[in-house]
Amino acid sequence: MKKVQFTQPTNTMKSTFLILSAALITSACGNADGESNDATADNAAVATTNATPITVIQLSKANFSHYFTVQGVVEAAENAQLFPEMGGRITSIPVKEGDKVKKGQTLMMLDNRVVDNQISEIKSRLELTKIVYEKQKSLWDQEIGSEIQYLEAKNNYESLQRNLATMEAQRNMYVVSAPFSGVVDEVVPKVGEMANPVMPAFRLINMEDVYVKADITERYLDKIKAGDSVIVTFPSLNLEVMTTIGRMGNYINPNNRTFKIKLDLPNDDRKLLPNLLAEINVRDYHVSEAITIPTDLVQLTPTGQEFVYIIDNGLAVKKEITTGMSYDGEFEVTSGLEGAEMLIDKGARSIKNRDKVEIR
Repeated sequence: MKKVQFTQPTNTMKSTFLILSAALITSACGNADGESNDATADNAAVATTNATPITVIQLSKANFSHYFTVQGVVEAAENAQLFPEMGGRITSIPVKEGDKVKKGQTLMMLDNRVVDNQISEIKSRLELTKIVYEKQKSLWDQEIGSEIQYLEAKNNYESLQRNLATMEAQRNMYVVSAPFSGVVDEVVPKVGEMANPVMPAFRLINMEDVYVKADITERYLDKIKAGDSVIVTFPSLNLEVMTTIGRMGNYINPNNRTFKIKLDLPNDDRKLLPNLLAEINVRDYHVSEAITIPTDLVQLTPTGQEFVYIIDNGLAVKKEITTGMSYDGEFEVTSGLEGAEMLIDKGARSIKNRDKVEIR
């Protein structure tokens, strides 16, 4: 039997053993930690995958109005082309385009010398006939002279008075005056030219009193009334004005089945010109305390049922709804929502009912 001898380990062997032991322990710990980290990462990935990121809109009740749009034009209550009443040579035009004038102010004068001469002659004859009449009247009052002489004198005097009034009225026809206060927008003739009663001489506009008129189809007859709110937009001026319907017409045009509305407008800055195009948004529907949602969030089932998604305890919940009128990108919801829900906005078209969601 062979004898086996055991020897004591040296210091070098002890060191080697300790190093190997430490390496094995470190390796084992490293594998355990690595497995734990991988599992955590996998769990986080699963959690992220299961929760779809979304944004939400907090619903609340508010006023909702619906408007329809028609086109109209600006009109001035006082906007006139002025014609001379008589023909003749133009002797004076004391105004120019852009001038503000008062009612009755002279705009143009024609040569009226013939009429003036006739008036002067009538006035001379009138003085004589007046004297004769007064003497005949005095005698007749004293019962002197014949009645026929008195009546002839009276008739001559009164006849010349009427002739004088006629000629003075005719002389006024040689003057073109402003029929109302306003602005001289256009002056057509020139001094020295011949005026003609069939040719316009001026355009006079009062810019203070303007309004918009529009034609409305008869199907809105029972939906709007005088006093309803309207929004008037002037695209050329980039201007929007809030006003009300001032008057509704009482006649339906048989050619286009429309009636007229009139909207009074302020024009203190004189920007609204006659025939300026206007877009009129007329309110035909209004609800207070309405539930409204963006139109692009409403989805349809294959059968045509409308629905949206709300968030409830971290889940997307499908809500079938019924919508009413829409305006300016908003639907009125008439049933299906209470008005205090959190409506899913972004991400609503990439989720299904009862999906986990996360607000971002």
